[in-house]
Amino acid sequence: MTIPTIGMRALPLWAAVVPLATVNVCYLVAVGLEHVPACIPYFSGCTSVSSTGRIAPERFIFLAGMLPSVVILVFFWHRSAMFLKLGGQIGSRVVTLQVLGVIAALSLISYALTLGSEDDGFRQLRRAGINGFAVSTVLAQVLFISFYRSMRIAATERLWRWLVGLCVALPLLGITAEVAKFAGAPRHAANNIVAWNAFVVASAYYAVVARIWWYHGFSGRFDSTSSGRPTSPRE
Repeated sequence: MTIPTIGMRALPLWAAVVPLATVNVCYLVAVGLEHVPACIPYFSGCTSVSSTGRIAPERFIFLAGMLPSVVILVFFWHRSAMFLKLGGQIGSRVVTLQVLGVIAALSLISYALTLGSEDDGFRQLRRAGINGFAVSTVLAQVLFISFYRSMRIAATERLWRWLVGLCVALPLLGITAEVAKFAGAPRHAANNIVAWNAFVVASAYYAVVARIWWYHGFSGRFDSTSSGRPTSPRE
């Protein structure tokens, strides 16, 4: 199976850009149609991420962005597992990334397709979807960091530390929100701020992985014969 090298190499960048761009475009459309209040949601939390994709026409934009994101994420974690395997990691261990990637994808589908429904059953399914997506994605990110640790080179040492910092940032966002709520901040606003900024953190994580792949000369192709080791011009 042959897939253009540049397309597979860009997988982490697509994973970084497509979901984040989707929710922001949906928000701008929703504001223009007065479906949600105008603000900077990353700081004020005036509306939730979900609110940007509940009502047409922004709902169709949301689906048009999130459903391709599902495919992108499945491929991304599959190729990340291959990257680690080519770098010397045990195949039976890194396959966990592929499993978590599928779980994250199925969870995201569940969330996206039930968004906007007022049925109690769909609400539960939507809640399970977003929680499943968040947990499986964070676990996959942590495992990648753990497995990649022994593969680091001088050029990627700082990038690896960035990945660690981004993973730490996610629980810190949650802790900060809980402290803010305890101090009297509106509960929904605090939760919304966490959700919006979590998108940014996740996107930054994928962008850093893209740079790591580049330093190792990993094309991401299914027929790749790359060893996963860095080529000398990039060390």
